[in-house]
Amino acid sequence: MKKGAILCVQRARFFFYFFEEGEWKRKEKTPLEKFLLLKKAGPDDIRALKDALSRRLERIAQMVEILTSAHDDWAITTKKDYILLETETLDFTEAVKLLNAHGFTNDDFVLRCEYRRKWGMM
Repeated sequence: MKKGAILCVQRARFFFYFFEEGEWKRKEKTPLEKFLLLKKAGPDDIRALKDALSRRLERIAQMVEILTSAHDDWAITTKKDYILLETETLDFTEAVKLLNAHGFTNDDFVLRCEYRRKWGMM
């Protein structure tokens, strides 16, 4: 086989959910879930939810900015409750290292990696 021959194409998919960070891993309730459990929401409860969502959206914006400035071949899709960044031309380990170097942890995003056979038989 030739040196540098690529057998598989890696597709890295980063999911940035609006309403949760690491809470889903730690079995804690998200700020939105806590808010929805209230019998009667007052102004302070609404402001607390606003502050939590504002912090989360700012962190998502920072991560998207870091990834898109480091690599220009991203497909960006917006959904109702998350933003999805996908690429087949950047190794996911490099992207994760870049995010970690800027202080983000694996709790800040969901990463799914898929591989597709480029050529040959399996």
